[in-house]
Amino acid sequence: MIRRKYRHIFFCFLPQLLFVLVALGVFGRGYWLLLPIAFLLVVVPFLDLLTGWQDTAHFEKTDFSPFETSLLHWNTRFYAGFYIGAVTWFAMNLHRFNAIETGLIVASSSLLGGICFAAAHELLHAKENIDQILQRITTSFLFYPHYKLIHIRSHHLHVGTVEDENTAWFNESVYAYFYRTIPGSMIRSWRLEARRFVSGGQSDRWGIIRNKMFSYALGQLALLLALYLLSGWRGLLFYLAQIIGAHIVLESVNYIQHYGLLREQSEGEYDKTAAEHSWDTYHFFSSYVTFRVGHHSYHHLAVKPYYLLATEPQAHKLPAGYFWTIAMVLLPPWWRRVINPRLKAIS
Repeated sequence: MIRRKYRHIFFCFLPQLLFVLVALGVFGRGYWLLLPIAFLLVVVPFLDLLTGWQDTAHFEKTDFSPFETSLLHWNTRFYAGFYIGAVTWFAMNLHRFNAIETGLIVASSSLLGGICFAAAHELLHAKENIDQILQRITTSFLFYPHYKLIHIRSHHLHVGTVEDENTAWFNESVYAYFYRTIPGSMIRSWRLEARRFVSGGQSDRWGIIRNKMFSYALGQLALLLALYLLSGWRGLLFYLAQIIGAHIVLESVNYIQHYGLLREQSEGEYDKTAAEHSWDTYHFFSSYVTFRVGHHSYHHLAVKPYYLLATEPQAHKLPAGYFWTIAMVLLPPWWRRVINPRLKAIS
């Protein structure tokens, strides 16, 4: 048991290896900058395939000492800080790299940003003040300041229903999903905030200003201005390019996690959210390098930190880890050919 626990803790820190690979790439220059990309898109899926290992670890909070628990919490905090630091440094030092190197840096930063959304997801569910402060900073830097608002006040309540912008419909392409979910999440967040003031009996006179989405928008403009002042147009364009890539990774994962899995209705009420309303993936290395976001069904049933998530036998299983399934969804005919027969078999 102790040996299993320490192996679990060790692999929970696998995401930090990405920043070591980034540093090696910067030091070696040229195609050495491919290291994080090759690791995530080739090495990790190949190790999953080669070993056949599954991330089935399940521990309770009492299994960890206070020091170990603190260490595991700092794991996500460190990742968020390293990502923000790395992207800011690249934006300010982009003049040192040629066009090919810049392209590789954009691709690497996009993948790291996609994983940073998983770290931010952990932070927004955490209770400590430091986590809430850091999640505000991180989600703003990821250009998704309303992440906590839409995730907790909408997605967790309405997952698997037509009221959830983050649930992908059967046969909906990922591109149609992008078009629907990105503006839809912003509109829903604005309305949730507006509804909060009405339900609280507050005057609507200052409703727009009090709406968090208004302050979020001002914050994003301030961020863009700060990046421009720090790094100029080139650095700002780099930031925007990699953040678009990070959002493609995030929304592709969101698309995958509940694709085609809708809750049934009876007498106007939706069935309770269950394990079978999510697609899980427990492929070992892919799981640990993404803060175990593949244990998604358990997250909805028992909102616990990433290191305490368990497998769910009733959850539907993806044929590969996220890095290969993202490639599938970006080619919709391939995705439908693989996943639709699985959906029809369970319907």
